Amino acid sequence: MIRHLAGIAEIVDDLEAAVKCYRDDLGLEVDDSVSADYASVKIPGVIHFGLWSREAAAEATYGDRTAVDRVTPGLTIEFEVDDVSQTSQSLERRGRKLLHGPKVEPWGQTTARFPLPSGAICGLAETPWARRIDE
Repeated sequence: MIRHLAGIAEIVDDLEAAVKCYRDDLGLEVDDSVSADYASVKIPGVIHFGLWSREAAAEATYGDRTAVDRVTPGLTIEFEVDDVSQTSQSLERRGRKLLHGPKVEPWGQTTARFPLPSGAICGLAETPWARRIDE
């Protein structure tokens, strides 16, 4: 079912302040050229850690950038799986309600998302360029 942890992202209200904190205060390499709504933070030993604007998380999850009140600021976690459709169906059979079923994101990753008991967003992903972990 789950191949590996695909990524963690912090959902933030102020992306610029978050980039400044991780880059300037923590001294980490931050690529904020990804998009106006997302930045990637390079952390040794971590496949992917991102900073995601709350509006972009709302759009990706609910199809509406103004649905920010439905997105809990904090962390989101995403798992790489063999088959997003199959894993989503398995979760639904177990009673887990999806926030959205399998869809292809503009960046080419297939995702489905569901809420964790804390209210945080959990994603399932098929990421063609991250199908294996380099050792």
